[in-house]
Amino acid sequence: MNNKLALINISNIHGGGALQVAISFVSELLVFDKSDPRIKILISSEVAEALNPTALQVPKWDIEVFNTYGLKTLWSGLRLIQQEYDVVFTLFGPKYTLLKVRHDIVGFAQPWILDFNNPISCGMSYIGRAKLKAKFALQKWFFKRADHLVVELEHVKHSLSQQGIFDQENITVVHNTISNLYLNSSLWKSVEVHRQQDEIAIGFVTRDYSHKNIQILPQVAQILRQKYQLPVKFYLSLTDKEWLNYSQAFGNNGQTVGSLSVYQCPSFYQQMDAVIFPSLLECFSATPLEALAMKKPLFASDRGFVRDVCEDYAMYFDPINAEDTAEVIANYFQGSQKTDGELEAARNHVLNFSNATQRAKDYLKIIEQYLEN
Repeated sequence: MNNKLALINISNIHGGGALQVAISFVSELLVFDKSDPRIKILISSEVAEALNPTALQVPKWDIEVFNTYGLKTLWSGLRLIQQEYDVVFTLFGPKYTLLKVRHDIVGFAQPWILDFNNPISCGMSYIGRAKLKAKFALQKWFFKRADHLVVELEHVKHSLSQQGIFDQENITVVHNTISNLYLNSSLWKSVEVHRQQDEIAIGFVTRDYSHKNIQILPQVAQILRQKYQLPVKFYLSLTDKEWLNYSQAFGNNGQTVGSLSVYQCPSFYQQMDAVIFPSLLECFSATPLEALAMKKPLFASDRGFVRDVCEDYAMYFDPINAEDTAEVIANYFQGSQKTDGELEAARNHVLNFSNATQRAKDYLKIIEQYLEN
């Protein structure tokens, strides 16, 4: 009899896009008809807070709230907990433990490891760049210790293999997707957006990460107002503390609505005239798909990590060129705008790209393969 056990490790996820994936994944598991008694799940406090409390009180799965944080994980209880299991699946790594289990499966979504010489790092000081390079070199070491990597797009698998970081035979692509909550409006929670009636509101759901390229938006807004006479205002989902880094540059051309829960994002998108995604570096982001699913015009960076997902359903700009970004936005609002049929087609593209239920099943399938070997 096979007595192998598996641990799903989501203890290290506390924010950003990874948190959205974690919440969606566990939410799907909670509504599955059957659970797997061989699997235990560790979730962070942030994941637990976003889930239905009733479902967690009497869960089908063995779920425990347990938190780990970055390199501090080396001294956490995770190193002892994992010794009870044959397989550990860390939804997004690195998994910072020195001792390995028999089979370590780790989700990879760190674009800096694949492309360190990007516009952000090239603009940094020598010392800043050296510190960052050391950080990602350490992360790479931990990723390379895994037995299997899970990535979100084919180009990531190809790059990992091409750069000699990981054997492509041990990399599985499981497409990211929007959460199923976008298909159930009863789960949506309201968010207040105090916008002016005559302005054009463009939204950006983001955290204050340098690669998100927020810093270009104040200049884009100024060009739109001065050159094109378009009253565009950008609405972001930054915390009050994060907003202090940008409020002066934006002036009256920008505003934060505060950090949004996953259940508030649909309501936020509803109130926008369009969505922008100026990111410079990603393995994958669900934000462009969410915008299209909500039938909103999408302005996005002309980068492979967006084009591979959104194809021709987005309007693309050079994310390091404020003039080009503003021109693309102006051409849309001062020219022919997307019809209801075109926006509906974009939504259908998203729904056919992938779905949260299948993603959860694909994760479990990878775990089961190792449990049965």
